[in-house]
Amino acid sequence: MEQFSAVATVLTQWSIGFSMFAIVLLWMVYWWVFKPFDNTWLSRIACAVMLVTLAGLQVYHWQALNSTDPLFEARGYLAFLFIAAPSFYLFSRELLQFNSRNHPLLILHFLPLAVSPLLAGVIAIPLAFCIGTGYALWLCLALFRLRDQRKYFQLELLTFSVFALIALIILLSGLLAPWLGEGVYIHTYANLISLALFAVLYLQLRFPDINQKTCDAVAATYAASTLKNTDCVALVERLNNLLLNEKIYRDENLSLAGLAELLELSSHQTSELINTHFNLGFSRLIRQYRINEARQQLVDEPRSSVLSIGLAVGFSSQSNFYTAFRELTGETPGQFRKRMGVSET
Repeated sequence: MEQFSAVATVLTQWSIGFSMFAIVLLWMVYWWVFKPFDNTWLSRIACAVMLVTLAGLQVYHWQALNSTDPLFEARGYLAFLFIAAPSFYLFSRELLQFNSRNHPLLILHFLPLAVSPLLAGVIAIPLAFCIGTGYALWLCLALFRLRDQRKYFQLELLTFSVFALIALIILLSGLLAPWLGEGVYIHTYANLISLALFAVLYLQLRFPDINQKTCDAVAATYAASTLKNTDCVALVERLNNLLLNEKIYRDENLSLAGLAELLELSSHQTSELINTHFNLGFSRLIRQYRINEARQQLVDEPRSSVLSIGLAVGFSSQSNFYTAFRELTGETPGQFRKRMGVSET
């Protein structure tokens, strides 16, 4: 039993180490790699707070594995637990609530933090996870409302489901913490945080446009008309000109906000315009134009490499190009060239 406990401790320590690396990487991805996304100041701050909170929880877990100090009575640890769920909510509401507005009263989500120092650990921990359950139910409801927009999430739904399962187990471990005991709770929660971070990291790196896809789905689901008193025919003509003649899709940093600025509309108006008149979301529309041009270049320019063509039409990397090409055509660029009788030189 002692040998098993020692192995479990080592594995959990490695898991915590990975989670710290993932936290830094996710912070870099959100603040630098995905700068084209129109993130508000509140979303950015909430993201930073959420990642710092997760790091803080993992530091406490690491210390608990190497000491005999009771974790359930650590006031800093309890504070982090009460910060985690509200910061996640404030971070994700921008993606999952249509036309959301930031308001100073949103800080009231952190009100339970004020009472945490007054509670014993065996009460505070289940209470924190009960509050987290409420936010988890909100997340489930928000995703359920997007069920008619499955076309935006054909590849991502399985990963979302796995992430939801991880969240459910995390909630159960927190609610049962007084009965599980500190040892089981620490190993369970620390490893599940690492697993959840891995799932998020996989989503962001495997599907780099998932933020935009989510915004498209939310806009399509919730948008009552935001295009009143606008000349939609002229706007569609202008959009077609930007795509067909100016080929703005070749810009790898093109975002919904950037396109909205060109059309002199808001992001929500632009999203509705695309959904209404093209029956597509912004990200899929741009991918279709990029792939259509790539298919033409793959045939017309046999001496050009697949990577150079992918970059030329607006993709930021070969992996993104291959993923989009396979998603829209069912084959890789190389297979397409072979089927078209084009020999690569």
